[in-house]
Amino acid sequence: MVVSYKVKKLGDNDYKFCKKRSMVSVLKKKITIIDYGMGNIESLKNAICKIGCDPNFYSENNLIKSNIIIIPGVGAFNRASELLSKKKINEKIIQFSNDKNNIVIGICLGMQLLFEMGMENGQHQGLGLIKGNTDILSKDDGVRLPNVGWLKTEIAQTENFKFLSKFNQEKFYYIHSFKTNPQNETERIGHAYFNNKKFCSIASNNHNVIGTQFHPEKSGEIGLEFLETIIKHFQN
Repeated sequence: MVVSYKVKKLGDNDYKFCKKRSMVSVLKKKITIIDYGMGNIESLKNAICKIGCDPNFYSENNLIKSNIIIIPGVGAFNRASELLSKKKINEKIIQFSNDKNNIVIGICLGMQLLFEMGMENGQHQGLGLIKGNTDILSKDDGVRLPNVGWLKTEIAQTENFKFLSKFNQEKFYYIHSFKTNPQNETERIGHAYFNNKKFCSIASNNHNVIGTQFHPEKSGEIGLEFLETIIKHFQN
């Protein structure tokens, strides 16, 4: 099956602007966006600003300046893995995650990179922060990929993630052709359905690493609230 992506650079006009929000609890919280050459980092920056936080960027030439990093990403796992390794950013992220006071958030391809192995265009090493791998979303004949659109997302009723229960059955925006397969079922925090089959939509190591297959920054008001909720929870 051939998977193709059409990626355009999105601007403010591509987003639903949120209503005026009260963000006193996260105001000016510094958040570092990992800039490794894949993903629309400006869109994520805009979303972070909208929830009252202070975004900055990390590449191979500067320092991580906060205790929360977000790994964005659009495209192929193999290329992303290659860039992270070439720029030695993978080593920095792993080192950063070893401090349990630090938080790692992965979005879309960024979530997939949190896992040990990606199976897109061969077998490629991920960050290994969550046990498991990634593979094609569907191998069924006639199924068109990528999966694009708004999907209802179900949140697992787990003790560690009760704070996300208010998002159960909410719709978020997805665009992807691959899915993650957490080795440990307790690390599967949310799921959605594509072609009548369940796939993992939120995963976590149950400590300080969490990833979403959907794009909170492209999911309007509910997506911004989701980001805010995660940041507020982990900064407490």
